[in-house]
Amino acid sequence: MREKEMGRGKPAGHCSLKVVVIEDNLVLRNIIVDALRDMAPVEILFCADNEISATNWLSSNDSAWDLAVVDLHLKQGSGVGALSWCTTRRANQRVVVLSGELNDDVRQKCLALRADAVFDKSSEMNEFLNYCRSLTV
Repeated sequence: MREKEMGRGKPAGHCSLKVVVIEDNLVLRNIIVDALRDMAPVEILFCADNEISATNWLSSNDSAWDLAVVDLHLKQGSGVGALSWCTTRRANQRVVVLSGELNDDVRQKCLALRADAVFDKSSEMNEFLNYCRSLTV
């Protein structure tokens, strides 16, 4: 795991962490959603499996969410598009890349696009969940 910043807690004044999950694999998306819901207080606001629905939702609800979880490989388009859209997010919103095909170059590109953290879904799920848990305290 590589994080741009640590110690950034849950956004102040919120009752629950409001999460957007951008993941095209339904089985994995359900696992992520269930794991996040087990970390109450978490509210899943929206799930997307393609770049267009993700960016449309994000642009229509730009202040509604606290955390976006983004997979880079989607059914249509790329999570990079959603990640790029999030570069203009509010200071208290977090974006985490959770993808299966990461290398150092991809991690650096994600961090350059202002991802707060980058995790490999095949080997860093515990680290991802610990990061998300840190946002709820």
